[in-house]
Amino acid sequence: MIWQKPGERRCTSSLCRLVGLVLCSNASMVYVALDSLRLAVVTTLACSLLLQACYFGSVLFFADVDDL
Repeated sequence: MIWQKPGERRCTSSLCRLVGLVLCSNASMVYVALDSLRLAVVTTLACSLLLQACYFGSVLFFADVDDL
């Protein structure tokens, strides 16, 4: 990555892959279980919002006060 600081760990690509895997598996399981495309889309969007809120909360929780 171009903007990566020396010694900084790259976890964004694995994080994106993990989020994609969770969302795709969620959508496929809901679609197979309930046979409804509408419910699969709604639950996938809800799962996406929940993952984003958890990620944002963890960034705020683990951020150093000196860095803000």
